[in-house]
Amino acid sequence: MRNSFLTLSCALVCALAIGCESPSTTQSDGKADMQSHDDHGHSHDDHGHSHDDHGHSHDEGAHEVKGEEMGPNKGHIVRLEPADYMAEWRHYMGNNVIRIYVLDSNKKTVAVNGTVTVTPETGKSKDPFELVPEDADDQGKTGVFMLDEQALSNAMNLGVVIKFEIDGKEYSGKVPPHPPHHH
Repeated sequence: MRNSFLTLSCALVCALAIGCESPSTTQSDGKADMQSHDDHGHSHDDHGHSHDDHGHSHDEGAHEVKGEEMGPNKGHIVRLEPADYMAEWRHYMGNNVIRIYVLDSNKKTVAVNGTVTVTPETGKSKDPFELVPEDADDQGKTGVFMLDEQALSNAMNLGVVIKFEIDGKEYSGKVPPHPPHHH
């Protein structure tokens, strides 16, 4: 009985550590030393590498979840209200990087002036996470927001609300609770 409990506990910890992951062929899988704060000492515009120049394919282990709509970046689609935009979120294998893409109605990434927050619906803390704009242009517009945070990575499996503020208008959608994906 004790060995069964220990085996089950280890399996649960491994499943939570893996989380939801969908590899990409076009975006970075993040760096272990990446910081999650806006004031981390460098601009995302000039951090020394291209996101599609990492020397390995992110398609290995790509998956689709039965009944779930997948996006062009191999992430999970979230319908937003109002329906002017939609979101696509990605979780990368082997780290805690979460990327959220702003998509138009044709599922094309679109650069916007805005902010993205993710609020857990359950768990120890329901404090919102503010994602960092990635590779913003000269006008501050971007179509990709990210955060490298273990608590956010864990919260995505438990259900969250994603909120965008774009040009003063608020959009929101839910990621329902779901079991971690195994790879």
